[in-house]
Amino acid sequence: MWTLNGFVLMMLLVLANSQLDYTVHFNSPLYVCPDEVSQAFVDTSEVQLKWYNATTNMMVGAINYLKGFEQDTTIELVLAKDLGGSYEIMLSHEVCDACAELANPYSAYGFYMRRLGFPRDCPFEANKYPIRNLEAYPRNLPIDSDMAGSYQLTINIKKRADEDCLPDGMTFIACVTVDLIVEHL
Repeated sequence: MWTLNGFVLMMLLVLANSQLDYTVHFNSPLYVCPDEVSQAFVDTSEVQLKWYNATTNMMVGAINYLKGFEQDTTIELVLAKDLGGSYEIMLSHEVCDACAELANPYSAYGFYMRRLGFPRDCPFEANKYPIRNLEAYPRNLPIDSDMAGSYQLTINIKKRADEDCLPDGMTFIACVTVDLIVEHL
C-alpha cells in the first residue's frame, strides 16, 4: 500500500538501503505552522492519529483550506532530523507545479498530495477535504541504523511569479508540518 512515505522515500533515497527491522510512524497529526499567514490559509484541527497496531498508525480527518489554492502554486518539502532540540535539514525538494502533479494520475507526488487532502482538481476553492487512512509505512522507506530518530516533514506552500520556479519570485502562502519517528523494532 502506498503512503506518505512516498514523499519521504523520495527525500531519503540518498541516505540508506531498505531494512524492515525498523518502523516509521507519525508522532503528530498534520499541524499548521504557527505564523499568522499559515493560520489564515489552512486549518488542520480535525486531523487525528489513529493506531492500527502497536507499530502502525494512520492520519484521518479533514484539512480545511480557508482560502483557495491557485494554479501557480508550488510545494516545497523539507525533511529535518531532530538533533536534540535543534533540527538539521536532511533533504528538501520543490514541486514546481503542484496543480500539474495533482492532476497527473501517474505522479507519486500527486498521489501523496491527494492522500494529504489536496483535491485532484486544481486550482480549488476554499473548502474542507478528507484525509483517509494515511499511513507512515516502513516498507517504502530505505532505512538503516543511521536513520533512527525523530523527523519533521514541513510542506511549504508558495505562489510562484513565473514558470521557472526561481526562489526570488516566490511568495509564502502557508506551511503545514508532521512529525515522524523512525525506530528499531
